[in-house]
Amino acid sequence: MGRRALRIQGFSLVELTVGLCVASIIAALAAMSLAAAGIAVGRHLITSRSEDRAWLALAAIVRDLEGATQWGMCTEARDCPQKKISLEYNVPVLLADQIGWLVAGELRRCARDCQAFVDGVESLEVTVDIPASGGLTHRQPFMQRHGSTVRALEVTLAMRDGRRFSRAVSHGKIK
Repeated sequence: MGRRALRIQGFSLVELTVGLCVASIIAALAAMSLAAAGIAVGRHLITSRSEDRAWLALAAIVRDLEGATQWGMCTEARDCPQKKISLEYNVPVLLADQIGWLVAGELRRCARDCQAFVDGVESLEVTVDIPASGGLTHRQPFMQRHGSTVRALEVTLAMRDGRRFSRAVSHGKIK
């Protein structure tokens, strides 16, 4: 009879061990879930920062283009108004008056000198709408020969992670 009273008041060693094992398994599962959630949040923040940098860069490019009196694209150094930039980096340069935009390792903005603006950019592509006969418009890559005859530009940034971001600028504010 004394044994029965002790049995009701406490746990046996086997019951205690099984309970601790179940609690340990539940704690391990909870820790793994929290770790996975933390990794997912970290990846989301990195993606958001990259996306924010791309939109910031596009806004700056569009601001320069909207404030410019002339647009241009330097694809050959010999006729480029910004020969120094074009020769130094040997890449196409999008011009908004005397401000140049190019990708050489990262996106660079060249006013007096070229400074890194945003990293993670793989390429800068510019597509233009060019007036054609009969009121039609042709869409093609912006070339140096087009000059300021274009009606609209679409600036596309291709990021190193494969995502692409683009914005359009109309010719309305160009004089």
